[in-house]
Amino acid sequence: MKPKINNLIKLDKPLVIFDIETTGLSLSIDKIIEIAYVKIFPDGRVVESDIYLNPEIKISEESMAVHGITDEQVAGKPTFKDVAQTLWGVFENSYYSGFNIINFDLPILRREFLRTGLDFHYDSTQIIDSKIIYNYMEPRTLSAAYRHYCNKEHYDAHSALADVKATREILEAQLEKYAEIRDWGFINKIHKTDLDRFVDNDRKFYWRDSEAHFSFSKYRDVSLSKVAGTDPGFLQWILTADFSEETKNIVKKALEGQFPKKEEKKEA
Repeated sequence: MKPKINNLIKLDKPLVIFDIETTGLSLSIDKIIEIAYVKIFPDGRVVESDIYLNPEIKISEESMAVHGITDEQVAGKPTFKDVAQTLWGVFENSYYSGFNIINFDLPILRREFLRTGLDFHYDSTQIIDSKIIYNYMEPRTLSAAYRHYCNKEHYDAHSALADVKATREILEAQLEKYAEIRDWGFINKIHKTDLDRFVDNDRKFYWRDSEAHFSFSKYRDVSLSKVAGTDPGFLQWILTADFSEETKNIVKKALEGQFPKKEEKKEA
């Protein structure tokens, strides 16, 4: 029996639905440590696999906290280079699907292939990204949220006071529907998940192994402490350029030998 997908959309080549876990979030320096896929062929055949890989670099503390995979668990696994030809056979000339693969999974997979001398080329006509579909079909706008939670149309959209009143009704409806968000601990947890990745509100620096790294410029993915030691002139330039006071304050302290410290999470 063919998979349900084959009955819903015509496939003239295989569809690879996949997900990856990595050592971190940088497309330039991080590597894949797990890649799982289900490959669906036009004739209905299905092949699936879950492969763990030795990245030959340290897994960041921040990523380890998300996926739970440790350096020890992948130390004896094959490297990406060891399985590159096998994975090439899986992914070559296919459609690709997953959740947010267009922004992360596909680019980092392409980078891994390039490191082995294989040019994994793809374009938008081969991608079926469930997150893109979700955002398009279920717009994340105030009017859409008002319709979803309050069963009303927001006719005065973009009138500031009307937007505020609609937002109040939405919050009230959410508090009634989701018992979890009546707890401040849960509220704080879901709001901090993304923000905890970054050192500052402007997201100019991000945490990697509890150390601040640049998220922009020629020093992207380089630690602030290293740049302070090798190119203090670059930090001096930031102090004179058009950056926020928060960014400048971080840089000023770095020039004085003081670097951001990540707060340790307290056990509940």
